[in-house]
Amino acid sequence: MTSESKRPLIFATRSLSEELQVKLDQAGLDLESQDFIEVEHTFNATTFRERLLDSDSSARVFTSKNAVRSLKKLLESEANLSIPPKKTFTVGIKATEMLAKLGIKSNVRSENALLLAQIIARNSDVKSVDFFCGDKALDDLPEYLENKNVRVHKEIVYHTEMVYAQVDTSNFSGIIFLSPSAAFSFFKKNKIPSGIPCFCIGATTAEAVRLRSDNPRICAKEPTLNGVIETLIAHFA
Repeated sequence: MTSESKRPLIFATRSLSEELQVKLDQAGLDLESQDFIEVEHTFNATTFRERLLDSDSSARVFTSKNAVRSLKKLLESEANLSIPPKKTFTVGIKATEMLAKLGIKSNVRSENALLLAQIIARNSDVKSVDFFCGDKALDDLPEYLENKNVRVHKEIVYHTEMVYAQVDTSNFSGIIFLSPSAAFSFFKKNKIPSGIPCFCIGATTAEAVRLRSDNPRICAKEPTLNGVIETLIAHFA
């Protein structure tokens, strides 16, 4: 009589929807999760509005879904606010789709902020941009653009609080990271056994993991939460 083999245990640094939990279970994977960041969609409505209406800048930049969620919150509170069309650059499929639902079309979408900055810099008509981001946003995009003589105004439209929780990592078979902030927060109090793969939503998140761990990093084929889950399931299959 043989004993049933132990199912791989996946740890997510953010709570997952019931649908994704079921998907992992059906793939033969167990799941534990802990939120390592908390997001507050708080912003200065006056400066947020002024930047959206700014006629002096050449383009708008959104690199996260949370920035778009804050935009939605602003628009819901100011029903008469009409945003004029302007060249718009985005990171990620989800943020791009969310903007489209608000009536803002992305001209260019990229997989990560640094690659997007390189694309923006190649647009000779873009001399300045309004960058809508969180208070923990990395400086790679503004630093690259400013080195290319493109002025960047950062408008903070949401705030991220770190949750420094300690967990038992000894039984993990894989770990899911969905943002650089979550990676920074996780590694503040945790280390993971050598060889355990880290599944990252994109290159920027993978770089944040690399700075704190030598463990293998596997990026999703599509930079979405579903993309991460599908990549993870394929890995363990």
